[in-house]
Amino acid sequence: MLKRNFTTITTIKRKKIFICVSLFTAVVLMSVFLASCFGKGDELPAEVKVEQVFVPVIMYHSILRDESQWGDYVLSPEALTADIQYLKENGYEFILTADLIEYVNSGKPLPQKPVILTFDDGCYNFLSYVEPILRDSGAKAVLSVVGSYAENENGKQQHSSYSYLNYEQIRLLSKCGYVEIASHSYDMHKLGLRRGSLKKDGESEEDYRSAFISDLLMSIDGLEKNCGITPQVYTYPYGLVSEESKEYVKACHFTASYGVEEKPNFITRNSECLYCMNRYNRPSGISTEDFMKRALSKE
Repeated sequence: MLKRNFTTITTIKRKKIFICVSLFTAVVLMSVFLASCFGKGDELPAEVKVEQVFVPVIMYHSILRDESQWGDYVLSPEALTADIQYLKENGYEFILTADLIEYVNSGKPLPQKPVILTFDDGCYNFLSYVEPILRDSGAKAVLSVVGSYAENENGKQQHSSYSYLNYEQIRLLSKCGYVEIASHSYDMHKLGLRRGSLKKDGESEEDYRSAFISDLLMSIDGLEKNCGITPQVYTYPYGLVSEESKEYVKACHFTASYGVEEKPNFITRNSECLYCMNRYNRPSGISTEDFMKRALSKE
């Protein structure tokens, strides 16, 4: 065994030790200085606050040319194109939820002005209108699909006005590089006795947990078996969220989720900020400029 003796330490090792001690001392002194300058409960200066990245998220649903169908959840292809062009001209860069997850977990940098486009329900017109617009403009989007909808479309003749994407179409879209597939439940996109994925009146905690997690697992299983996708993101049907469901989503290894509250998102390196992220619904009947003033506001 070698004896631990300072006389045996080389000059290089001495320098390293000196540097480490100096750095440690500097950190301690800085901590003392900050503590003396700012009393308990006082705010620290901006440079030592936790970094927050403003990430607006815009929610779309169906895209159709038929003006008679435009409304709160149906928009024209021209309006979508105008939205994307506006964002590009104002310096925004399109990202996916996976980019947020990487930033939170590993610190991978985000663009200076990130924005996320989401499309709910997995409408067939995503393939007809949205995908070509994304491809031509260089934009990206999160597509939230309902498992039972996709399953029921197999072998059917599809139409942009009322059909949904089937699993094969979802699989092909997932491979393009600019469409991220999220789960929108397997079969909870309903407003019956159970409103979305909420607990039914009189339902026990055990029964609710079983129903919610079973639905989640069926959604995951359908995407894995038919599309080769394991979704990381859960989008709450109708944005209806219960306190219990938040824990169930995490238990099924989803690393992010979307709600529908119209508020800004400020992303930090804390993974909790990735759950129930806020989104602004994009209706028809309002100009791109007026809508974006609201959706891109930090207030």
